[in-house]
Amino acid sequence: MSITLGVLSDSYRRQLRRLQDQPVIDVVVEKVAAVARATDIGPIGIDFGVGALPSTDKTYLAELKTKFADLNMVPTVIIGTLGLHADQDFAGPPIEASIRNLEVANYLGSPLGLFYFNYGGRVKREGRIRIAVEQIGRLAEAARQFDMTVTTENYDFFTSDDFLRIFDQVGADNVGLHNDTGNWLILDEDPLTATRKMVDWTHHAHVRDYRIVDGVCSSVPIGMGDVDFPSVLAELKKAADRRDRFVMAMEMDMDVGDAAAEDEAVLECARYMKKWLDAQG
Repeated sequence: MSITLGVLSDSYRRQLRRLQDQPVIDVVVEKVAAVARATDIGPIGIDFGVGALPSTDKTYLAELKTKFADLNMVPTVIIGTLGLHADQDFAGPPIEASIRNLEVANYLGSPLGLFYFNYGGRVKREGRIRIAVEQIGRLAEAARQFDMTVTTENYDFFTSDDFLRIFDQVGADNVGLHNDTGNWLILDEDPLTATRKMVDWTHHAHVRDYRIVDGVCSSVPIGMGDVDFPSVLAELKKAADRRDRFVMAMEMDMDVGDAAAEDEAVLECARYMKKWLDAQG
């Protein structure tokens, strides 16, 4: 087992939305490096999407890869968002782009290709499951040439039972979940129960906490919300025991607050997770 603590780039989404000319990845690297220095986390994971890069030219990617090594950063790359749509004009381009982005992720040293879903209209649950199985199967097959695993995240539609069906029907050994510990609450699933249920399929985690207020899952620093983090982390540790590398990337998703508040919230998460990891021995 090797657990690495990390930070998801979207933790700084309020700041990143306001960028002018500076590449997103440059800001994220700067922020994550600051977290590592402040908390003595190292190596530190950095989760980001191919869309955060100003270029996928090999010269640029080589420079970025060197920067990660110099800063003792472990990259995990988001390769895209699949469109679960009946119209191939909408469904086709996203899966093709995600397949292309596998090469970028592999070059940067990410053994995982993380992906998400967009949902087209008029498609019922069974249809979305069927289309997801088809598209994940294509993605998994393409990932084999790089010896990569592709993982998706629980969010606001598919339940843990849906994911078990989908992964079973795909039938590939390089498919799984990156578990968002807070998002289970959106669908009224218990994070501990869902995490335990999905442990065999879990390759990565986005660790975040929510406090439910007036029907909204509001992001709060880890340990301050409605997720039973000590118990959930114990289950994630079991998932990590099955993997050569397992990153727990911290995530914040603030609806209000300035840059300083966003930075401090991520630091609070990092302090919590560092204390937890140190206690594991």
